[in-house]
This record gives sequence, structure tokens and C-alpha cells, in this order.
Amino acid sequence: MPLQQILPTWLAINACNDTSPSGITSLRTLDPVFAGGLNQGDYFDTTEQEAMNASYQVNGLLHAGRYRRVQVDPNAVAAQVAVGNLGYMPVLLVPELNVVTTAALGVPGGRIVVFLNTVTPGNWCFIQELGIATVNVTAAVAIGAPVIISGITIGTAVQAIAAAGPLMVLLNLPVVQG
Repeated sequence: MPLQQILPTWLAINACNDTSPSGITSLRTLDPVFAGGLNQGDYFDTTEQEAMNASYQVNGLLHAGRYRRVQVDPNAVAAQVAVGNLGYMPVLLVPELNVVTTAALGVPGGRIVVFLNTVTPGNWCFIQELGIATVNVTAAVAIGAPVIISGITIGTAVQAIAAAGPLMVLLNLPVVQG
């Protein structure tokens, strides 16, 4: 899917739990409507101001970065599809790179992404794959220190945290176009 030069959503980036890849559903049949310029796999880069303006602040403030439209795997562990948790694009689903699952079902070598809100497995949402993301950590982290989750370095802390909780991280994850 292509890089979008405009933000193709009329909703907050971190408040999507859509039953349609386009975000539009028929009011009569509840079937997906493929219109509106938003498709599974579309991604876009935001500035700090654009991300903040497109944030649903109840789920947290977003920051500059790359966001991608994906489907959460129907078999994902629902309790783990939440703000700040890591998701994985399993390599076994290739060439479908735009399906995300949870850590419990993650496949070694899968691409790591960050969930932005709670999403029902099987539905569509946005994830973050580059930039400054808020990630849940399980221990204290110093500013500038590498952030390691499940043995994988995901980036560098841009703030310090004294205990487990949400932490702003400059992501250093491999990304692919597609």
C-alpha cells in the first residue's frame, strides 16, 4: 500500500476499532464500504503537531512518527491489544504484512509495532512503527538508555521512569514498505 501524503482519516489515530478497513461501514447491512481513501496497509508520517491534533487524549498523546492502518489478527489475545503494548506482524503471514498479532502469538523474526488503543481482534486500527511512541515497560529506565522488551531492543528512552509504566521511546525498529 502507498505512503499517504495526507492524513486519510477523519477520526483520531488512536481511537480506531473499525469493522472495515476503510473505517466506513454500511448503516443498513453493517458490511464494509470500500471508499474514503483509507485502506489496509496505508501508512503516513506525521509531524509532532499533526500527531497531537489527531490524538484522542483519553488514550494518550501521540507524537511525531509513522502510523500504519492494519488489521488485528482474529486470534490475537484481546487483553494484550491495548495502549502501549507491542504487537507483531508475523513472518508466517507474508505477503500480508498488514496483520498484527499480540506478543503471546508473536513469531520470532516478526516486525514489532506499538498498539495505540484497545482493539477488538479481527478489527482494523492504526499502529505506530517509527518515531516517538509511548510503550509500556516493566522496570525502571534511565533517559537515553536502550529500551529492551522481551530481550529485544526497541529504541531509546526519551524520558526516565522510576518503575513499570508508560515510557516515551524513540523507536529503532526495522520497517518495510508494504
